[in-house]
Amino acid sequence: MIEVECRILIKKDKQIYLDQTKISLLLHIQQNGSLRSAAKIMGISYQHAWNLINDMNTVAVEPLIIKQRGGTSGGGATLTSSGLRVLNEYQQIEKQVNLFVKQINAEINM
Repeated sequence: MIEVECRILIKKDKQIYLDQTKISLLLHIQQNGSLRSAAKIMGISYQHAWNLINDMNTVAVEPLIIKQRGGTSGGGATLTSSGLRVLNEYQQIEKQVNLFVKQINAEINM
């Protein structure tokens, strides 16, 4: 059986703005309120997760994530309204792409 797969890369000014890894990080931050927890769940280092956030926030018009370093009151990370909007828009794009890929796979395997 032949199967088509697609991966979504959204670029801005020739830089990768969003991909599945960055979207997963946003989702886990939204669910857990913690960059450290999100990184652990994803199996990536805290530093790598921090770098991904900085990359997204640098490319975005407005920050997608607000992060607070730990300390006596604890740290955390939250999605901004822009972050929530971008996450939702990516998920809508992903749904459409998945429907298209499903249709292609059905047609090529008839």
